[in-house]
Amino acid sequence: MHNEFDGRSTHAGSSRLNKRLAALPLLAALCAGAQASSPLPEQAPPRFAQVIEREVPAIMKEAKIQGVAVGLIVDGKLVYARGFGYADHAGKVPVTPDTVFVAASLSKPIASWVTMRLAAQGRVRLDQPVADLLSPWPLTQNQFDYRQITVRHLLSHTAGTTLGGYEGWLDFKELPTLEQSLAGKTNGRGAVELFAPVGSKFQYSGGGYTLLQLAIERTTRRKYQDLAQDLVFKPLGMTHSSVAMTPAVLAGAAEGHGNDGNPVPMRYYVEQAPSTLTTTVRDFARWMIAGMQGTPGTHPLDRTQLAQLYAPAELSTPRASGDMIYGLGHFIERLTDGSVAVGHDGRNQAGFRAKFLMRPASADGIVFFSNSRSGLALDRIVCLWGADAARADPVAVCKK
Repeated sequence: MHNEFDGRSTHAGSSRLNKRLAALPLLAALCAGAQASSPLPEQAPPRFAQVIEREVPAIMKEAKIQGVAVGLIVDGKLVYARGFGYADHAGKVPVTPDTVFVAASLSKPIASWVTMRLAAQGRVRLDQPVADLLSPWPLTQNQFDYRQITVRHLLSHTAGTTLGGYEGWLDFKELPTLEQSLAGKTNGRGAVELFAPVGSKFQYSGGGYTLLQLAIERTTRRKYQDLAQDLVFKPLGMTHSSVAMTPAVLAGAAEGHGNDGNPVPMRYYVEQAPSTLTTTVRDFARWMIAGMQGTPGTHPLDRTQLAQLYAPAELSTPRASGDMIYGLGHFIERLTDGSVAVGHDGRNQAGFRAKFLMRPASADGIVFFSNSRSGLALDRIVCLWGADAARADPVAVCKK
């Protein structure tokens, strides 16, 4: 669940591989894999590209998907990037690897990087009470002690906050302030509230990330969108990426479509940390590669910082069997061969669907963006990639 539905996590239904999650010891496996991994041989074209070329057009036709961009990373390099279909409502502008898509909840992993970079600068601390950064406290107080919520809790969806995702606004001029959003001006989604003891359970909460955004802006006295540019996008050369969801930013972006394939209007969100990333396959691949160890290029976060992002969040109560495992801004999966993958997905009411999955230790991964709500069907491509990476039977793992 991300950004737009009802507060319940639907990520569990998006990939059969998620059933193979193992709570412990994922971090140990990840670190061990990072030490043991060796470069993959160069592939031109990469073998899995044949699967993409076969499956994507068929899925697009069946699900009435207007446009798709896919990127494939092997051995720390973007070795395949291609667009399928069209970016616009009229069907005249072909999708390319440089087409800008709304990536919805893929904003959350970016937010984890912004926060980690601020922590490295000493401007925030992961285990710092958020109440120290926010005065007055913006949420309605109840029986749960808000003073125990830390930055880490918000990043890991363990703060006990509500509001899974946002409806967005058709008119950019209607956007509320962050304080108004937290208080309930969310176009029908309600206010962010505390519903459980802090640290007791995982509950996907875009509202928690909005609270984090407000805390970051107040403590740094800077706009979150500017921090994202300075701390993440600029260092990585992501020249077509932003979290400033304005009409100007979206002017050249792909246009969204509904489940029936018909055009739907753009929606705007003030909640940038959870909701508003716009990016391209080439740009986002730069970020993915920077999150892998031993890869070329700039690495804004070091090995220790990345390990924190990819470590399962600690809870004060036992996880139930089959519960999702989340680190800081990343879902965590164990593939059938025991390797660890991290990723995220996103969708919104404006007709966009996006997902990435990568194995930091072996420096490989896949990402897709779609301008159709029915792009959910493309999760099959990610599942097939995971099965291929783990040398598992795709028929058994990725049943249609």
